[in-house]
Amino acid sequence: MCDEDGVGVDTTAAEQSGAEATSLAERYSGIAENFRAEMSILSDNSSAEMPVVSGALDYCANIVGQLIKLQVHTAALGAGSAAGAAAARRADSEVGTGLGTSYPN
Repeated sequence: MCDEDGVGVDTTAAEQSGAEATSLAERYSGIAENFRAEMSILSDNSSAEMPVVSGALDYCANIVGQLIKLQVHTAALGAGSAAGAAAARRADSEVGTGLGTSYPN
């Protein structure tokens, strides 16, 4: 994410990416519980077929952990992008202030 000249950080784009990732993480916040509930319904409706029930429960146990990791990763990605944009904006400001004192008009 560079500025138009290929140098530095496009802080606006970084902030936007961070906000989008954070929004996605928020939408993922209940995904594991929702998936678990749907798999429970599947198991209940398939109680006469034990292979289906055990397969559904095994699949659920495997996937729920991955869904939780996805939500945590996406939240961290959003926070990291926002923090990176803020740090780049501070650095740009500090550099600009420093150059202003070195090269007065």
